[in-house]
Amino acid sequence: MIEHTGIIASIADNKLSVKILQESACSSCHAKGSCMAADSKEKMVDVIDFSGKYKINDVVTIEGKESMGYKAVLWAFVIPIFILLMILILATSVWKLGEMEAAIASIVALAPYYLILYLLRNKMANSFKFTIKNNN
Repeated sequence: MIEHTGIIASIADNKLSVKILQESACSSCHAKGSCMAADSKEKMVDVIDFSGKYKINDVVTIEGKESMGYKAVLWAFVIPIFILLMILILATSVWKLGEMEAAIASIVALAPYYLILYLLRNKMANSFKFTIKNNN
């Protein structure tokens, strides 16, 4: 399971907005002060809850299925790399473009993919659902 501890920032009907601190894997490292790779960001996650037992500023733990993480990696990294490589190979071997033109074509080919993702963002958001595990 994917778990994050957060604070309820707002409540509207049955939708709770939980503020979580998303940290990179190295942000807890003892050398993060001298390293530029350490990164952490605040994110808002919407959770549907019908219990009505939570209020603003409650500390809660939200959880999601591990498969959500795999699905996110697939959509964000695997499919774009596949498209990039496929267009690059087609451009150099079939369309006989030069390296620079092939690189530009493969990057431009990602624009429709990201446009489709943007247009389907609400539908995709339904497949990335978090639930409240407990309140601390």
